[in-house]
Amino acid sequence: MMALVMEPISKWTPKQVLDWMKGLDDCLQQYIKNFEREKISGEQLLHITHQELEELGVTRIGHQELILEAVDLLCALNYGLETENLRTLSHKLNASAKNLQNFITGRRRGGHYDGRASRRLPNDFLTSVVDLIGAAKNLLAWLDRSPFVSVTEYSLLKNNIVQLCLELTTIVQQDCTVYETENKILHVCKTLSGICDHIISLSSDSLVSQSAHLEVVHLTNIMPSEGLGMYIKSTYDGLHVITGTTENSPADQCKKIHAGDEVIQVNHQTVVMRLKCHVVAVWNGIRPSLAFAMELGHE
Repeated sequence: MMALVMEPISKWTPKQVLDWMKGLDDCLQQYIKNFEREKISGEQLLHITHQELEELGVTRIGHQELILEAVDLLCALNYGLETENLRTLSHKLNASAKNLQNFITGRRRGGHYDGRASRRLPNDFLTSVVDLIGAAKNLLAWLDRSPFVSVTEYSLLKNNIVQLCLELTTIVQQDCTVYETENKILHVCKTLSGICDHIISLSSDSLVSQSAHLEVVHLTNIMPSEGLGMYIKSTYDGLHVITGTTENSPADQCKKIHAGDEVIQVNHQTVVMRLKCHVVAVWNGIRPSLAFAMELGHE
């Protein structure tokens, strides 16, 4: 296996941040000049907040969320791509669910609990719910990849987690007492913990403890008149997944590219969260060789 020389996103220069932003949704291009003026580095990007985005002129909540979702994917690349697996992510979701349960029971034991009368959820309570949904999203992102999507048991678990997350978002918006809301959320938390315990118990399944790994793939001797022989599908959340290769094409002959692999970089440009047309533009005209950073391991 070839060693991957992939510069950490935390080391990105302001120019590299701008190059990455140019591949994001068209509606976000208007903010590039603000990022350029403030010289936002990779380290700053990884820790950027709603407030800081607002100060950068990104005042629309929807646009803030698009940037933060893209940054979340970069954080996964920067911090945990090769260390996370289904088991560790299940443990983290389980911990978040139990923390929220403990938070609720702790509030109720307090001498000033007013949940039976109040209809307004405390901010720290809502923060705990958001943290729980964030942990669930990380696990769902793993279950939404090959080969888990083709395994019935994991697909069912994924669908159950999605439904519970939707239920959480509905519960916190209902007009009822805090006590009633807490009871509903306690039920969701216990159900999520049960799902996590089930995933963790699947110790005999090697997929549970399998991590992804990154590998550089070099495609050489590419003729100007021929394609790469690689089919790519872009997902709703900004990932670019290989769906197959053409027999005897450069992608097929390298013997390293398989269905289910994800394209992370093309010629040292990170393409996570880029629009597919921008990914294609990066590799179009690159001759006679091409270097990919691929996320492998979900085989």
